[in-house]
Amino acid sequence: MTTMTSSERLLKTICGSCLILAPALLLVGGLIHPEETTDARRQFEIIVDNLGRWELAHWFISAAMLLMMGAVVGLAHVLHERRPAEGIVGGAATAVGVMALFGVATFEAVTVPRIGRSGDAQLFEDIFTSSDFRLLLGPVFLLPLGLIIMSLGMYRSRVAPPWVAGCIAVGALFFAVSLPTGSPVTFAIGLGLLFVGLARVGWSVLTETDEEWHHPPQMGAELAG
Repeated sequence: MTTMTSSERLLKTICGSCLILAPALLLVGGLIHPEETTDARRQFEIIVDNLGRWELAHWFISAAMLLMMGAVVGLAHVLHERRPAEGIVGGAATAVGVMALFGVATFEAVTVPRIGRSGDAQLFEDIFTSSDFRLLLGPVFLLPLGLIIMSLGMYRSRVAPPWVAGCIAVGALFFAVSLPTGSPVTFAIGLGLLFVGLARVGWSVLTETDEEWHHPPQMGAELAG
């Protein structure tokens, strides 16, 4: 029987907790977030009218991205034995997307409200429509792409029930669609599905045995129940 060291047990606890807390905070941030639109002038008006909500939503998203790094490590560990390629490629893509979204969310939590309070609509429009800002948004799409890759690995390796892998994949797809469209319904559905899928994996990680952590079971009792 495999026995974990204290550091390994701590890593297991951190990964499992992050898999639950990261999508939960992201969902809260998404539900708080004011309306989004591609019209820069209209978006500035929305921000000015909802400065508190705008700041709070993006701080929740920033915190979620910090925790999401632990969640990525957890998902990669679940796949490390049976589908290492999906764990490495999907984990790397997700990590880059997480860092990109953290940068965007933090910028929008700190700088954008300051512009809103100054009333400088032109400055906001210049930033909002600049090619540099749009270039920064591009890598964010690696987050849902990486999650889809890892969910495929979970489905193929049978280390999670099909519905869990499906929730993560479909949730990530809805999340990706919501980014350019700004649709609050699509955003909420995507984040809700991600929470259900990732939290289920997180709970399994927290409750599994030392042996199961080292050698993730194929549809074991902890996951299939």
